Amino acid sequence: MKAMKWLDTLFAWLLVLLGIGHFLSLWVARLAFLRGPWAPAAAVAIINVGLMNAVRAQRSDRLLRSMTLAATLLASGVVFTILYRFPGNILHQPVALGAAALIVAEVLFALAG
Repeated sequence: MKAMKWLDTLFAWLLVLLGIGHFLSLWVARLAFLRGPWAPAAAVAIINVGLMNAVRAQRSDRLLRSMTLAATLLASGVVFTILYRFPGNILHQPVALGAAALIVAEVLFALAG
């Protein structure tokens, strides 16, 4: 059980780092491969979902768990919409692919409690 909590926290912080990288891609030329037309808003959303899940992983509050699950599900809807709308360009969107994998994991962790 402790390993699952550790993995949950790790994935949440990976989401935060992914969001920060996505945000920095607007100003750092070497991170341009992370850039997309939705970059600023997506970066903030990814960071927020990651932070919410990091807090949820450390607490056992039912309201926090349900709110985090709702936010993570909304974020997954956005990520999967992006992946669906840009299918030919999917490998050029590493943030969307990484966020999709981490968000699915965080949804499962939130459901497991």
